[in-house]
Amino acid sequence: MADAPVGHTPLTRARVSHLDRSDVDLLGVRDHVAASWRRSLARGVDPATIANRYHPDLDLDSRLVRCAQPVIDRLAEQIADVPVCIALTDDHARLVVRRDTGRGIGLLADGNNFATGFGYGEGEVGTNGVGTVLESGESVHIVGAEHFVERLQGYACAGAPVRDPLTRRIEGVLDVSCRSEHSSPVLHSLVRSAAAQIQDALLHDRDAGQQALLDAWSRVDTRGRRAVLAVGGRTVLTNVLTQTLLEPGDLLALQDHMRFVMLRAPSTDDRVDLPSGTRVRLRGTVVTVGDSVAGMIGTVSVPQESTGDPTTVHPRSRSADPAPDAPGPAAGSRSPAWRTAWTAVTEALRESSTAVLVLGEPGSGRSRMLADVDRLLHGPGHVVPVRPEQVAAAPDAVADRIRCPDPVRLLVLSDVDRLPAGAVETLAAALDTARPADRPLRIAATASYDALGGPAYGALLDRFRWSATVPPLRNRSGDLPALAGALLAELAPQREIRLSPAALRRLTRHTWPGNVTELRDALAAALRRRPVGSIEPADLPESCQSAPRSSLRAVDQAERDAIVGALRDAGGNRVAAATALGLARSTLYRKIRLYGISD
Repeated sequence: MADAPVGHTPLTRARVSHLDRSDVDLLGVRDHVAASWRRSLARGVDPATIANRYHPDLDLDSRLVRCAQPVIDRLAEQIADVPVCIALTDDHARLVVRRDTGRGIGLLADGNNFATGFGYGEGEVGTNGVGTVLESGESVHIVGAEHFVERLQGYACAGAPVRDPLTRRIEGVLDVSCRSEHSSPVLHSLVRSAAAQIQDALLHDRDAGQQALLDAWSRVDTRGRRAVLAVGGRTVLTNVLTQTLLEPGDLLALQDHMRFVMLRAPSTDDRVDLPSGTRVRLRGTVVTVGDSVAGMIGTVSVPQESTGDPTTVHPRSRSADPAPDAPGPAAGSRSPAWRTAWTAVTEALRESSTAVLVLGEPGSGRSRMLADVDRLLHGPGHVVPVRPEQVAAAPDAVADRIRCPDPVRLLVLSDVDRLPAGAVETLAAALDTARPADRPLRIAATASYDALGGPAYGALLDRFRWSATVPPLRNRSGDLPALAGALLAELAPQREIRLSPAALRRLTRHTWPGNVTELRDALAAALRRRPVGSIEPADLPESCQSAPRSSLRAVDQAERDAIVGALRDAGGNRVAAATALGLARSTLYRKIRLYGISD
């Protein structure tokens, strides 16, 4: 039984009129169907034929398919007496699962290219229970003559979106199709219920860390009207108030800041200056699962400093501008952690006698920050870098330079955590005797924040008066576009070279274990592929083509690079790449997911 609110004859007349004149009033046609007809006509869909494409390289073993399969099996049992096709598509309207309750309906579906691997988007086959769902974002029931393409007008289809329960992004569509005479409003209700069940399965198909973070966010969010933000390694949860309170760029910077802080302290209660100038109070607590950090849950407010009430959310306020004689905050960095470190280094290097330790991961820009701040304060050419191998080879000579300091030049001891204990003791002793009032000491050192330890290093740390911690590049995603542009200008001066938006997105997805040094190397490799013009994703090295969930061993990196190379040679065709690599297609799909390789 068809449940369309209008008879077929008025629908048919309305459709014919619409094909003759696109601006005709579609009286008696449901609003979402009329909107779909107009989109179909505007996109040039042929109403007389089905002209959809087959996609041979779909992932038929995805997380969506895995979570949906039991639900589809139950639904098929529930309506086993009705000849229907139950189909699941991905977010591009391409069928990844089809389950038939009868052989006859399956043969009819095959004849209409409604089969695994085929696309059923509106731009290909017009109004239908898959493509129209993706276009409208809502569930639909398309019956008989409501279909735009004539060959589908003998059918009815009920479709519902399957959304990610956290991001609310549509991950796919669940559709039930049958002959029009077998249609019933019950099918629409059943498909919506089944789609909700798939979403529930997606919610629970998460690792323990993601689930713990979700649970913590839910508990805090339900306590009251507060801006709540939860940040994990790959997950972000916000409520509406957080999105209202913060501009998009500020929200991204705060996420990066929380990822940086959560690995260094169990909690935080701090004022954070964001890129727009807004100062917020962040009170956060680390969420753990066993010995692992799952993320941080925090509440955000804009403090009303004048009343001393930091708990109330107020309209956006701007933090005070930096002093006119201060170097620009972190050379335009959008990272609160980087700006904080920059300010600390600036205060240290302003003094006539300086001893400052800058902590951070190798390649994160520790020495560059020292050099940039000193250049802005005292002019160029005053920084003297000393590498760890120089200290290890001649510790006494370096010690003599410390005992008799140059009051103008800044001596930077790089990676002191890599020095042998004997060299560290020599440097500590030299710092003890390098404090004559007439020869100000200007010295700095860099080290990894998780590598200092032991009595020798303790004695060395006692000699420093200032410290700052530089965040890694993965916690400075807002800085990446400007930083990449600056590095390209250094690598290819006077040359017309730029990153395409797609290449920049690819760079943003990477975790950068080698930090700025790795970014520079990646851009240098891209320049060898594309010396001038627009750098595209394919120009980037293999390491940038994936975003694995954890660090890779050397053998894993080699396998990842081989897969990326095969996909590149095959123009992205996974079937051809699997053949070239001698892998089963399912194995290739699994490896692509494992290494986070981009399409």
